[in-house]
Amino acid sequence: MGYAWVVLPDPHPAGHRITLRLAGRDVETLADLPPQPGRLLFVGLNPSPVSVAAGHYHQGSLGRSFWRRLIRATVLPAGLDLAAADDALVAAGHGITDLLKVPTPRDEASAAELTAAVGPLWQKIALWRPAAVVFVYKRAAEAAAGRRLRERWGQLEDVALGGRPCFLMPGPYAPAGEVADGLNLLRNLRAALPREAGRMARTDA
Repeated sequence: MGYAWVVLPDPHPAGHRITLRLAGRDVETLADLPPQPGRLLFVGLNPSPVSVAAGHYHQGSLGRSFWRRLIRATVLPAGLDLAAADDALVAAGHGITDLLKVPTPRDEASAAELTAAVGPLWQKIALWRPAAVVFVYKRAAEAAAGRRLRERWGQLEDVALGGRPCFLMPGPYAPAGEVADGLNLLRNLRAALPREAGRMARTDA
């Protein structure tokens, strides 16, 4: 007797897509995926329409390169489906959000809009208690720092949100050597996390 494979429908076809009331109108966007305490929180700029339609973070061409970098840094396992890489990120205990929640095809946010979004981000960090905050894009990191950044990647000097250190990933078009160094730092950051989620490493050593 043979077996027939049956493909079941996705029980969550919307993925992480939700509708929020933003600036007086209903906006379809992506839900926050909080980290477990003591893990990493990745912060993007704002979701793209492609990602919102897919129901998963970073599904454009640049976005998927972000997931490939996390695989290279051993934050995520090799061989995963990039179409749902955010699910693997959550399974590893880490989280992801965007500074702004309104989706746009390009970086169209004003400096004032970015600055206004830092307060709500700070509140989320205080509630979620990640070990560190990792910014995906420099413009979001500069809004959080309140200044132009000299650093192109790495730990941001004198920048902490909710008492958590902040890091910046190399830019999407950074030289290969810079990307390798940045991902090695991220690899070491992940390796330094406490073995058990929910337990914070000492900061007074």
